[in-house]
Amino acid sequence: MYRDSSLHSYSPISGEDLGSVPVHDPESLDHVIRTCRKAQKDWMSANRKRREYMLTRLLRLMTERSEDICATVSKETGKPLAEAMSNDLMASLGAVDYCIGWLKRHPDELEIHQGSLDAMMRYMGRRSYVSYRPLGVVGVIAPFNFPLAIPFSQTVMAVACGNGVVVKPSAHTPLSGHLIEELFRDAGFPEGLVKAVSGPAVGRALAASDVDRVVFTGSSEVGRKVMESAAQRLTPVTLELGGKDPMLVMEDADLERAASAALWGAFVNSGQVCVAVKRMLVHRDVYSHFLDLLLYKMESLRQGDGLEDPSVSVGAMIDEASVEDMEDQLRRALEQGGRVLAGGSRPEGMEGSFFMPTVVADLPPSSDLWREETFGPIVMVLPFEDDIEAVRLANDSPFALSASVWTKDLGKGKRLASALRSGTVIVNNVLYTYGLPATPWGGRDESGFGRTHGQWGMMELMEPHHIHVDSGKFPRDIWWSPYDEETLELNRAMMDALYRQKGLARLRSLLRLRKGLKRR
Repeated sequence: MYRDSSLHSYSPISGEDLGSVPVHDPESLDHVIRTCRKAQKDWMSANRKRREYMLTRLLRLMTERSEDICATVSKETGKPLAEAMSNDLMASLGAVDYCIGWLKRHPDELEIHQGSLDAMMRYMGRRSYVSYRPLGVVGVIAPFNFPLAIPFSQTVMAVACGNGVVVKPSAHTPLSGHLIEELFRDAGFPEGLVKAVSGPAVGRALAASDVDRVVFTGSSEVGRKVMESAAQRLTPVTLELGGKDPMLVMEDADLERAASAALWGAFVNSGQVCVAVKRMLVHRDVYSHFLDLLLYKMESLRQGDGLEDPSVSVGAMIDEASVEDMEDQLRRALEQGGRVLAGGSRPEGMEGSFFMPTVVADLPPSSDLWREETFGPIVMVLPFEDDIEAVRLANDSPFALSASVWTKDLGKGKRLASALRSGTVIVNNVLYTYGLPATPWGGRDESGFGRTHGQWGMMELMEPHHIHVDSGKFPRDIWWSPYDEETLELNRAMMDALYRQKGLARLRSLLRLRKGLKRR
């Protein structure tokens, strides 16, 4: 992978050397960040119209190069070309479009309403407002599974807020990661504003560097290390980590549609998705029928090289080690009482890092397969008796990233969704809301914390700058020293007027307070 000061990318299907990118050593990272910070200072001074214009150019450039972009992603990951387009490219384009609209809508400053104090503050000629300033330089550490969609959406939102970005792509997908730098550069953004770096120790160095925020997407284990490194400088972090997403199929669900969604939700990107369906919880009354539909639909899945063959629905896993991990997880599942209903091995006669879409039944919540993240095409199925058990089983996980509820009763669906701990819950669909850039994305517990996307994610990429303005209407405040008996009396009058009195009594206290303020 690393050779001659370069990081080479290899096809997980054919093993072909796809190309290489330069390797950065940790010592060179300081220079990269300084260069980015210099470009960011110029960029943050650009007005909204300039930022909108540049983002529009970026959007146009990406659509012009869409075929090449998707081919790069497909080759590096082994995912079908259709997935590279629908999941990576479309999510990225949507993020740019959202940022353009956000710049039009987001106010330069937001006046703060002071609640019970508001009328008094206005009378005294005082107001508070918040303006939002970019943080500076954001470090984005990205995974391999969506090598464009994840780091690009995080990068473009940071840039829209006025930040510079240093992107560290996965060592498995460096070409896709460095493509982000190329796109921003070719669209005409300031040189060095977006920079991609690769190297065996660069991710840890970036987390420990003097960037102003770290946004990490990956495993819970590595997320802890990133947080530990960032803590040395008190650098804030956003962590989007693992998942073990439940799919709750209620007795009144549209089973045909639910089974079709389960097929895609469990095996898209060969199951290498943090929010892929991993636990199918099905009401006992429809359990057998749902399984029959799912297993029947699985027969239509073709596995192979989806770059040239549009009929391929399941591509390769990222490398041989990932396939071996699936074999190990499945072996332990069988030892703990699991039963394979479909798949369960490498496909015969197929070279490359492939593992068959697999369904496992009869495993209890105490099993390893239930408790651990499964980053591959293995899904569990388990029946439940009623709504209470469905919610209990769904929440019985150290992960809480996403979930789905399937029912024709939308009121019931919303009630069940509100009872689930996951950061996102979808009623009658799965997985796809990462591609809705206006909605927040993130989880809790082993799934991390913080949010990307939407106004909630944008807020994490900016600093709220509070400014309070006093017109100087009164010579001094009632709480200023030196104190005297009148100071105490006026403070009592303010407390009475604000929190204890109503009607005429409150008005009398306000008038007493007004006279005191004028005297002072």
